[in-house]
Amino acid sequence: MGQRTLSGLAKAFRRDRTTFQPGTDPQEAFRRGTLLGQQGDVEGARSAYQQAIDSGDAEQAPAAGFQLGLLLGQHDDIDGAREAYRRAANSGHPEYGPKAARNLGHLYKRQSRGRQAIAAYEVAIGYGHPDVTPWAMLYLGNLFLHLGNLPDARASYQNAVDSGHPKAGPQAARHLADLA
Repeated sequence: MGQRTLSGLAKAFRRDRTTFQPGTDPQEAFRRGTLLGQQGDVEGARSAYQQAIDSGDAEQAPAAGFQLGLLLGQHDDIDGAREAYRRAANSGHPEYGPKAARNLGHLYKRQSRGRQAIAAYEVAIGYGHPDVTPWAMLYLGNLFLHLGNLPDARASYQNAVDSGHPKAGPQAARHLADLA
């Protein structure tokens, strides 16, 4: 193939990936978003993930929201990451919902937005995910400790210990011992 033909294909690909196409397979849009993100094409990945999100697909939309939040956060688009995580956190998806809520809590904590971080960690905890929930309890305890709220820090740490999680539980126990 000549250079001219390759250039035409590249332009068509760029146009294809940035134009919303009703009926686009959400799984294909998610796959394309992942591939473009791995190649460093943030805008192309954003567009593809957005197509999966806009599809409303019960599996692919929350997965795309979570992955988009990760990608945008890595590229310092904090507002975009926050919105992507928020949508995934509110999706009700048993895997991506709690992970997105936890990451939203981290994002808010880094921005010194304690009240919003607390709310996000509480959403993550509310999902009851066997791995994410105990960690969110630990992170919430750390946040309460940072904010000087020792009673709530103790309660959060105790909840993490009581979860029986093999890693978050012992860490929370150490924090509780330090508060004694």
